[in-house]
Amino acid sequence: MGVLEDLRKVTAAGGTLTFYRDNEPVDGIKDATDVDIGGTKHPLDATTNFYNDDAPQSLRAVVFCWLHNDASIVDYKNACAELGIPDFKFLVKTELATYLSGKSDACAFIKEDAADTTGKTDQLRDPQLERILANERESVDHNQALRGSKNIDFGYLISDAKKFAKSLKRAKPQSAPTNGKRSKSNLKPPIIIVSPATTALLQLSNVKAFLEDGAFVEPGHRPDTNLIMVSHPSEHLVSAAHKIMVVDNVDLFTKPEYWDRVCAIFTTGQAWQFSKYKYAQPEQLFQHYPGFHLGYSGEPAPAALASWNVREIKVDRGDKRFRDKMIVRDFWSDLEKILIARGYGK
Repeated sequence: MGVLEDLRKVTAAGGTLTFYRDNEPVDGIKDATDVDIGGTKHPLDATTNFYNDDAPQSLRAVVFCWLHNDASIVDYKNACAELGIPDFKFLVKTELATYLSGKSDACAFIKEDAADTTGKTDQLRDPQLERILANERESVDHNQALRGSKNIDFGYLISDAKKFAKSLKRAKPQSAPTNGKRSKSNLKPPIIIVSPATTALLQLSNVKAFLEDGAFVEPGHRPDTNLIMVSHPSEHLVSAAHKIMVVDNVDLFTKPEYWDRVCAIFTTGQAWQFSKYKYAQPEQLFQHYPGFHLGYSGEPAPAALASWNVREIKVDRGDKRFRDKMIVRDFWSDLEKILIARGYGK
């Protein structure tokens, strides 16, 4: 079991962490070198498999982030700067807190440990394998066979290559294609935004049940977390799109990359929702991002939606819940096409 799983057992159960320096207990993480997690001491500077900006993070950075779970992002970043501890972005911090609190069973920023490759050398020392290897002959492919036995001096090509390289440096650099596709190895989980309005039928409290299980339930109390992870494994999408972040607050979308990952926006038809969005005017917003409205069958949609380029999703009231799965299946079918167009397809 990894140190992050051990840490989650303690934090999810509301346990405490004890810090040490040279085997002596200390108050807080500032002067500590080790932390006791469930009865086992771990060095705080040990590297974990929690990643931020594609770099593995120390246990100190992970624990420090958890200790500031209830702090604002500004206070947290200031505290990190004061102690020289790497800080995490808002979405990274939020998902880590959700995982360590036990509210989520997985974290998109935790990578599996590399497979153990020890023992392979010993396998090659097997006597039978050594006899087989002793009788091996080096194979020759067609390229090697065509070279022949006569050495050919290709030195004249070096000077030509140097001239060509100089001409490339002098040439005006061409801009990269702007087709909206990103390197699949650098893709991060897509984001769905739901409305924070209390009248919205789809909220953080019921979005997981609706999109994962195909079961619509009336919205309840807003959860403590600002982010919900929704799983959607698909053979048509790369693994980065198998978990989708759902948020209802864009105040801390501090970098353009967050908006680059938005694949759907749910609205109630109230324009105030977009006052802090990348595009405040809904007519302009929904030219750049797919819009959806969840409403009840038989009830008229808000009049504003007619000019907003928003798709309507209708659920039934009462005991007609058997249609929920079909409605959600159709939604995922549309969303997968959106994700593929945005570079998340295999």
